[in-house]
Amino acid sequence: MKKIIFTLSLCMMLVFSSVQAFAEEIIVNIDSEQVEFNEQSGKPFVDTNWRTQVPFRQTLEKYGATVEWNQEKQIAIATKDGITVEIPIGTNYIIKNGEKLVNDTTSLIVNNRTYLPIRKVIEAFGSEVQWDDSVNTVVITKEPFDVKAILLKANEKSYAWENYDGKILIDILMPMPDGLGNVQNMKMKMDMDATIFVDPMKMKMSAIMDADFMGEKISQPIMEMYLTADDTTFTTYMGMYDFSGLLTWQKSIMEDESFASLFKLSKDSSAQMDEKYIKDVKYFGKYKDTAGNTLLKIQYAMSGEIYNEVLGTYLQELSQSTNESDIMAAEMLKNIGDIQLISYIDEKSGELVKYEFDLSKIYSSMFGSLLGMDGMEGMTAEDLAVFQNMQAKMVMEIHHINAATDFVIPKEALNAPEIDLMEPVETEVQ
Repeated sequence: MKKIIFTLSLCMMLVFSSVQAFAEEIIVNIDSEQVEFNEQSGKPFVDTNWRTQVPFRQTLEKYGATVEWNQEKQIAIATKDGITVEIPIGTNYIIKNGEKLVNDTTSLIVNNRTYLPIRKVIEAFGSEVQWDDSVNTVVITKEPFDVKAILLKANEKSYAWENYDGKILIDILMPMPDGLGNVQNMKMKMDMDATIFVDPMKMKMSAIMDADFMGEKISQPIMEMYLTADDTTFTTYMGMYDFSGLLTWQKSIMEDESFASLFKLSKDSSAQMDEKYIKDVKYFGKYKDTAGNTLLKIQYAMSGEIYNEVLGTYLQELSQSTNESDIMAAEMLKNIGDIQLISYIDEKSGELVKYEFDLSKIYSSMFGSLLGMDGMEGMTAEDLAVFQNMQAKMVMEIHHINAATDFVIPKEALNAPEIDLMEPVETEVQ
């Protein structure tokens, strides 16, 4: 199990190196400016085909089109930049400059107001439409641009960072059996501060946890951690707090050149892998942070195939090992799958300043591969279900790029007893 814990730490480090509330009302933003709706104009809604319908006149006029209504033929008409789009009410198509374009839903009249299926109509004018599920928002970009190029450029800048600070918040919802055949949700919030230096690689992290389970609330520091890596060695110093506030340290040292090399990827190699494995890039518009800076919000997926390439020899060695813990760690890493992230990029500097992503799928995929494996006989399906069904969302803000305060690993951590990550998993002899 020690190797499994180590594997989870590795996944967190890979995240670092590549480095809300659901609104009931549907928002429509055009070039990051919100369209104002009211009772008179009507408000957007989702139809029975799960497509967003928006008030025709209010939306298209804000978009910059001239709108007309043919009462006799029951057709809404919008014209802009030499393009005329006709939307016959109650049909599953629209007409662009005389060409019929089939749609997967129909335009409607509701309470004497005309509604149009937003995506098909706006795309007919050559603009881009995205759906930002996190804030229930239709994002319209009049003039599409190469958003992936902006993301790749921001990532490339980050690979040149020498150091930075990270403020990390993780919200966790874990379904826990109560021993009476019921499941109670444990809510946890992890508040972490991290400082990362790149070359040589070292990281400092501290964590405070707020937990709520069956009416019992806990709030206390839980962890202090340091990581270092050089050409051959990866070392973890882990300090855990008990309920009395006592901090106990352990360290683990892993001598493995293939593993240590993971933290020595060149800037060029990292950029090439981004180009290869980043996909499904979507632009979600501009937002202001608390300091008034304009941030570009970009969602994308990082293909799970990147881990097979990045981990390379190390993953192969784990898979071929006779150590059951190694094999389990390899299976977990192989089952990470695609990761969907949201990056916020400062419009002025082009720097990455914030990440958001859902860790739930990662945990579910990784732990789902373990049931029934050798060495996991003591873990039941119910035990694994706790991790498979765990929900975890992470937000990481980046601060003090190339201006982080250096640190020294404390003596009590350096002198801590060492645990052996490579030791065989103990099995009970019947």
